[in-house]
Amino acid sequence: MSFIRRFLPAIIWFVLGALLALYLVPGELEQMKWEVPGMPSSYPIEQMCRPIFLALLCFLPFIAAVFYAFMDTMNRYMTRNFISFFLMCTLILLLIYILADFTDNMERFRSRFDDPFIQSLKFYGTQLPTFLYQILPYTLLMGTLWCLSKLSGTCEITGMMQSGRSLLKLCYPIFVMSSIVAVAYGIFGFHWAPSGASYRQIMLKHSDTDGNGPKPVIYRSDATARIWRVKFPASLNNPGAPLREVIIEQFDKKTRGKLLEQYTIGSATWNKADSTWTLENVYHRVVHTADSDIVNPVDDVYTEKMVVDFSEKPYQIISPSMGNRIDAMGTAALYEYISSGAGSREDRCKKRTEWHVRIARVFSCLVLVLLAIPSAVTFQRRGTMKGIGIAVLLAALMLFLYRVFPSLGEAGLIQAWISAWLPNVIYLFISIYLFRVNLAHRSFREWVRAKLQGQP
Repeated sequence: MSFIRRFLPAIIWFVLGALLALYLVPGELEQMKWEVPGMPSSYPIEQMCRPIFLALLCFLPFIAAVFYAFMDTMNRYMTRNFISFFLMCTLILLLIYILADFTDNMERFRSRFDDPFIQSLKFYGTQLPTFLYQILPYTLLMGTLWCLSKLSGTCEITGMMQSGRSLLKLCYPIFVMSSIVAVAYGIFGFHWAPSGASYRQIMLKHSDTDGNGPKPVIYRSDATARIWRVKFPASLNNPGAPLREVIIEQFDKKTRGKLLEQYTIGSATWNKADSTWTLENVYHRVVHTADSDIVNPVDDVYTEKMVVDFSEKPYQIISPSMGNRIDAMGTAALYEYISSGAGSREDRCKKRTEWHVRIARVFSCLVLVLLAIPSAVTFQRRGTMKGIGIAVLLAALMLFLYRVFPSLGEAGLIQAWISAWLPNVIYLFISIYLFRVNLAHRSFREWVRAKLQGQP
């Protein structure tokens, strides 16, 4: 019976995770058919990671429950305290974030949607990964500070260390649970947070429910050197609908400045079965040949119906102005863009820096936890507010550094990977120094005074 009680939460989370994965993963695979160029058999490995990571996200609570089941009594007690404070901080900050955003957009929802309440719920459901991606590192920091300052204030930390455990070993459950949260944070940033940013732009700025019909869009594909100009695009809720009054311009992939072909199309429909486009009422004109700069004198050739294998897919085209927005590109899309050599050198440099930043920010979750532990724990009869205040200030400065150093990387002044990882390295050394201060049973002010006086 004790064995069943110990592993019952893990079993429950496994069942719930399996059910959630069975619901979400097929939908993600279906979504990829509308977004990722080519057929499923030709998808790059970076894109195929999407359903794998989504399934992993569903089973993260089960993994956490397994770790919890194998912990001893003291670690389980520490884990319960940390999880409760972390979830409380996350829910409070998330609620504030949503309410503030809803207040700003309430008038838009009311004027654009026939059913504002349902559409608002749908909208914020898509924005949840984006919001969590923005707040999780800082709720980890606040949850750790809150948990350890409470236990330290009641002298429980001191009592636990009397059992012979070091501070690092005592905080082992916090590191384990924070690592699981960091994995979830990285999964959100891989695709779903940028996808939420893209959906936000479409819903709030390019909605087709404002009474004026869908707005014209222009989509440029650097990989194929094609530009789509669509006067009447399909809506986000029905991406399979035909695109009407379309002009497609094919440029030379080498020079990218020479127009080769132009298609003036009445309607274009994407065929999901074979990933081809059916063009109707087509006026096709060959302007240049690839090896000549002489303009072709032949007039437009009319074709009632034409099937072409253009690699663009509906979601790429109907997401206006999102093709080159870094915040709307998933990590896999960033890697594919960098590898393709498309765009200018400056554009590739920006996207390479962003790719490194997204990976580095996953580890920043753990760095902030390392920063919080020595700031919240005290072994003397004094309050912990000074240490907490210093930790919050350092976290704010870290956010500033994640603006400054990537900007230098995007400008090409320093290497992209250095600009992304330098804040983590700096704060790792700060955390080590704070641990030394705390383990010496001295306050930060006492440590600074000792250093100024030349003492160890």
